[in-house]
Amino acid sequence: MLSLIDIEKEKRIRHKERLKDNSTLQLYYRTHPLDYFHERLGINKETIDWSLIPEYEFHDWDGTPNPLMAILNALVENKWVGVESATGCSKTFIAACITFWFLECFENSIVITTAPKQDQLEKNMWKEISRLFPKFGKGYLDTLTLRMKKDDSGKKSYEWAAFGFVSGTSSDKETEDKAQGFHAEHMLIILEETPGIPKSIINSFKLTSQAPHNLILALGNPNHHLDQLHKFCQLGRVEHIRISGLDYPNIVLDNPSFIPGGKSRQGIQDIIDEVGSEDHPFYLSRVRGISPGQSKDSLINLKWCDDAVNRDRKEFMKGEPALGVDVANSEAGDKAAIAEGLGSVLLGVEDFYCPDSNQLGKRDVYEKMKEKKVKADRVGVDGVGVGAGTVNALKELGIKVQNIIGGEKPIKIKETEFTFNNLRSQMYWQMREDLKNGEICLPNDPDLISDLCAPTWKINDKVIIVEGKPEIRKRLGRSPNKGDAAVYWNWVRVPRKPKAEVTVRTV
Repeated sequence: MLSLIDIEKEKRIRHKERLKDNSTLQLYYRTHPLDYFHERLGINKETIDWSLIPEYEFHDWDGTPNPLMAILNALVENKWVGVESATGCSKTFIAACITFWFLECFENSIVITTAPKQDQLEKNMWKEISRLFPKFGKGYLDTLTLRMKKDDSGKKSYEWAAFGFVSGTSSDKETEDKAQGFHAEHMLIILEETPGIPKSIINSFKLTSQAPHNLILALGNPNHHLDQLHKFCQLGRVEHIRISGLDYPNIVLDNPSFIPGGKSRQGIQDIIDEVGSEDHPFYLSRVRGISPGQSKDSLINLKWCDDAVNRDRKEFMKGEPALGVDVANSEAGDKAAIAEGLGSVLLGVEDFYCPDSNQLGKRDVYEKMKEKKVKADRVGVDGVGVGAGTVNALKELGIKVQNIIGGEKPIKIKETEFTFNNLRSQMYWQMREDLKNGEICLPNDPDLISDLCAPTWKINDKVIIVEGKPEIRKRLGRSPNKGDAAVYWNWVRVPRKPKAEVTVRTV
C-alpha cells in the first residue's frame, strides 16, 4: 500500500506531465478550477475550499456547506448560479478568479461582468482582476477590459475577452438591446450587486444565454424576497447558494487576519450593536446572507400587499375612476408612472420614459382622463420640480388637477395622537392603513409591491416620518415611481376634506 508521501509524489509527477502538454492541462483545469486558482494564480486552496481547514471537520454549517466550492462545482456542471451572501465573504474575489479561469480554459470565450454603476465594477471586481493580472500573465488589460488577443483594429471587439458592462439602475431600450446582443459558444455572465440590476436587463441576459455553455453567475447581498437576486435564485435551473458570515474562516478560526479584509467577529458585533438583535433583517442579510421577508421597520407589510392582490374585487370596484401620476423628465433616467384605479381597486400602474413633462400632461394624462372619464379632482400629480410642467400643461387646457407637493404640511383630517412631518408621510401612511385594513385591491405587479414595501418609517416625538424619496432611491438604486403613483392614486380616489386651518393645494 502506498504511503501518503508516495501518493503526494505520484500526484506531483502527474502534474509535471500535465504541464508538458498545454492542451491537456487546459482540459484538466476546465473541471478543476481550484487547481487552476492555486497553480496559475497562486491562491491558497484553503481560502477557497474551507473544508481543507482542520477546524471545519466538525463545523455546523449555517449556510450552504463549503459555499465557494459549491459555486465552482455548479459552474463545472454547466449550471446557472445565484449567490446570496453576507458582506465580506470573498464573493467578489471568487468572481474575479472565475473570470480568469473561464477565459483561459475556454478558447474564444467571453465573460461579461455587469453592475448597476461603473464605479461598482471598477472598485470591486475589476480591482481584484487588476490585482491578480500580473500572476495571470496573459492577454492585455485595459479599463474594464481583458483581452486574450491583441486588438489593433481600433474597434471594440468582444472576441475572447472579459469586459465590464454597466447595466444602469433603471431600464432603457438601448441597454436592453445591447445585453441581448452578446453571443458565443462559451459565455459567462457575472452579475454583481444583482439586487440593483433592472429586471429587464437580467431578462435580456437570460434570453441571450441559450447555448449549452452559456452560464450566468448572479451575486449580491440580499435585501428582501422581492429583490432581483432572490427572484433569480428561485428559478428552476439556478443553483441557489447562500454564503453565511458565520461560516467564514476568519470567524471559525477566530483569526481576523486569515483572509485579510474579510469578515470578522468585531464586524459582526458592530452590526448587532447597531440594529440591536440577531433577528433584525439587516443582520440576517449582511451577516448570514439570508434574504429577509422584508425590513423590520418597513412601513407596509408584504402580507398586506399579497392579501390586496388576492382579494375579491367585485365589491371594491364601486366608485369613481382616479389617476395618480409620478412625473419624470428624462429619456434614460427615472421613469414616469401613471396609476389607474376604479373605486377601491388599483387596476394597474404603467411606467415609461418621459422626455417632456409638459407633454406628459397634455398627451398622456389628458388622454387617459378623457378615455376613462376621470374628473380633475380625482387626478393627483406630483407637482414637485419637473412635475410643475405637467400640472401647468393641464392648467392650460382648463383642467385643475390636485397638485401634490409632498413636502407641504399634512392635512388635518381627523383627530389622532400622531402627526406627520409632511404630506408625503401622511399619504404613505394612508396607503399603509388602507392595505392593513383590507380596504383596497392591488394588481399582481411585483415591481409595484416592491416599491410599496420599500419605505421605512419612524416616530419622533409622536411625529410619523416616512423615509424620503432621495433616501429610498439611494438605497434601492432606482426611483420607486410605481409605488409613488399608487400612493397618489389612493390619496385622491376619495375626498380628503381638511379642517379649515389646512387646505389642499390644487391648481
